[in-house]
Amino acid sequence: MLVTNLLRFCLALIIACALAACQEQAPETTEDSPAEAVESEEVETDNGDNDSAEGKDMTEAKVDRMGLEEALQAARRDLAERSGVEADDIGIVKARAVTWRDGALGCPEEGMMYTQALVDGFYIVLSDGDDEHAYHAGRDGKPFFCPAKRSQPPMDDADDKADM
Repeated sequence: MLVTNLLRFCLALIIACALAACQEQAPETTEDSPAEAVESEEVETDNGDNDSAEGKDMTEAKVDRMGLEEALQAARRDLAERSGVEADDIGIVKARAVTWRDGALGCPEEGMMYTQALVDGFYIVLSDGDDEHAYHAGRDGKPFFCPAKRSQPPMDDADDKADM
């Protein structure tokens, strides 16, 4: 009887340990990475009665998104701070809407993992007179500086180069 109870206890302990080891753990994230964050978009529910107050209250907050012109100005301000050159003296080499291959937004950091989905955003290249500097942006349109050693072209730039 004692052996049976001891075996049952050991079996229960093993099962509890196995279940604890199988629990899903939350991934670690860093604020410095350009990984794509989940964002909420304005969503309205249609309950069939568009005039009801209840239907109008069922919306989520709208996400602020920068347009290309706003993103360009933000990138110029950032480069002016980095380089010491006046924002008005910073030239625009490229500034356009693009599609990035994944959540790295064309600026992957070694050792990081990114969402494997196409991401709309912006690709901006500015010149401070001496060098060209790349700025990348995701769905929110907020540009970030991407060092030359990590900067990769968006999908359509790579496709153009492959055709040559």
